[in-house]
Amino acid sequence: MKFVNPRNAPPSDARVPYWDENKAAGLDGSIPPAKVLNDTQDEILKVITMAGLTPNPDDPTQLWQALSVLLAALSVGDVPSIEVPPGCISMFGAATPPTGWLKCNGQAVSRVTYAPLFTAIGTSWGAGDAINTFNVPDLRGEFVRGFDDGRNVDTGRAIASFQDWATAAPKTTTPARINGAGATIAMTNASNPTHVGFARPSKTGESVTAEGYDTGGAGNEMDSINVVTGDPETRPRNLAVLYIIKV
Repeated sequence: MKFVNPRNAPPSDARVPYWDENKAAGLDGSIPPAKVLNDTQDEILKVITMAGLTPNPDDPTQLWQALSVLLAALSVGDVPSIEVPPGCISMFGAATPPTGWLKCNGQAVSRVTYAPLFTAIGTSWGAGDAINTFNVPDLRGEFVRGFDDGRNVDTGRAIASFQDWATAAPKTTTPARINGAGATIAMTNASNPTHVGFARPSKTGESVTAEGYDTGGAGNEMDSINVVTGDPETRPRNLAVLYIIKV
C-alpha cells in the first residue's frame, strides 16, 4: 500500500499520521492531497477487479463482495493460475511429465493437436513429416546453453542448433613441459610451444603418448602429450532431470 503524507506535514520518508484541527491550541488540521483519495481508490479497484467484479459507482458494498469472493476461493484452494506460454521449456523432477506438457525427447507430434506449440516453435527442432507433424526438442542427455543473440560469446549459432563437445586449450602464462625423466620444467626451447604437457597424478586406465621430442636441451623433452582417460566426454558433476515443454 502507498503512503501519502499530509501536504502541510514536515518532509519525511516515513509515514506521517493525519491529525484534526485544534482551534484552542491554534493548530490547523492536516491537508490531504488529491493523491490520498486517488491511491485509495486504485487499491480498492484492484481488489474488486481481481475478484472478477465490474466496478459500479452506485454500489458501496463492492469491496466487501470482492473480499468475500477472494476469501471463499482461498478456502477451497482455488487460487489464480499462472499462465505458462506454449514452447516454454522446464526441468521436471520425475520421469513422467504433468498434464499440458510433453517430454523433450525429439518426438514428432501433430501440428493440429498441438497447434499452439507449433505456432510457438514451428519447425525449429525438426519438421516431422513436413505435412502433419513437427518435432519437439530432444534434450535427453544434453546440457543446454543460452542463445548468444548477438553477444559474440558463442558466435555463429541459431536457436535449436547443436554444438559438439570440446576441450579448450589450457590458459597459462607460464607454460611447462615434461622432460624424459618425468619432471616438469619451464618451457624455453620447445619446438612446438602451442602443445603443452602437464604433470599430474594418474588415473586408472590412462595411457600417455609422447609427441614431438625436442633434443635441443639435455635429454629428450616432450613438447606435447596425449592423455587417454577412457571417458567419452568432458563434463562437470551433474544430476539428471527430465526436460519438458509446454504444449
